[in-house]
Amino acid sequence: MKKFILLLCVCVCLLAGGCWAVKACFFSKGPLVVVKIEPGQSGSEVAHMLKEKGIIRSELLFKALLRLTSSARDLKAGRFDLRKNTSAFEVINCIKSGKCTHYEKVTFLEGWRSEEISELLAEKGITDARAFLDIVREKNLEGYLFPSTYLFAENTPAQKVVDEMLAQYRKNIAPLFRKYPTNLTERQVLTVASIVEREAVVHDERPKIAAVYLNRFRIGKRLEADPTVQYALGFNLKENRYWKKGLTYKDLRINSPYNTYRNAGLPPGPICNPSRESVLGVLNPEKNFDALYFVADRGGRHVFSKTFDEHRQNIRRIRSR
Repeated sequence: MKKFILLLCVCVCLLAGGCWAVKACFFSKGPLVVVKIEPGQSGSEVAHMLKEKGIIRSELLFKALLRLTSSARDLKAGRFDLRKNTSAFEVINCIKSGKCTHYEKVTFLEGWRSEEISELLAEKGITDARAFLDIVREKNLEGYLFPSTYLFAENTPAQKVVDEMLAQYRKNIAPLFRKYPTNLTERQVLTVASIVEREAVVHDERPKIAAVYLNRFRIGKRLEADPTVQYALGFNLKENRYWKKGLTYKDLRINSPYNTYRNAGLPPGPICNPSRESVLGVLNPEKNFDALYFVADRGGRHVFSKTFDEHRQNIRRIRSR
């Protein structure tokens, strides 16, 4: 009797071990792998690629199931997130349904102009840069492309990318206009906010910088904002970047409607896509703040002044340090 019980225990252990081995070999999924299916690839080519990457165990089984359930034409082209050691049936269903579509995480920073956004979109393979810019320029959407982190699939239509960014604008920015009524138009607010975005380094200075530009605008004084000239200059080949550093007197004389050193009032529109904080700074500027000038100190903050004489003194003091 004891021998029988012992033999039974051994058999149970062997069976359990066998089941565990089978599960580990055939059913336990491995790490995530991003795979790409090219347009027009045959079922055999897809099967071979998946086998090489360890996604499926059998090319033959994958091709057989593909013939039974659909055809290679039903497999969508694109990039997909699949785990190693996945059943062929599950892989086919996942690719066909699009549930495994790989989404690229992309972050657009506050203060970027639309060209910078388009270049990153193209670099990540998300959409065509020219198609994106054509939509933005045709509809005057500079300033409305909400800076944030997004998830986009490869080869997303440019209009869909724009729509997603506008949806985030409506969610994050539009409510501010209802909370903080203003005599300015929405576009005027975004225009000032875009300048504030490019000027501000320290978060708590945004309402003050906004107040300065609003004060100058209301009394008809030219804004004389460096970022508007940088926007007008466009891409700087020497620095290999937008937003040229160290503007010269020649730069300040550039003939452009965006040059606020030459033209009174606001530029034609936003010069970049501002953050929520910069828009809020314009809608709720520093109260009772009558400064008309500011200059950057050595630490990233700004020194504000009411008169030009004070402003010149501040400049001399900062440069002498």
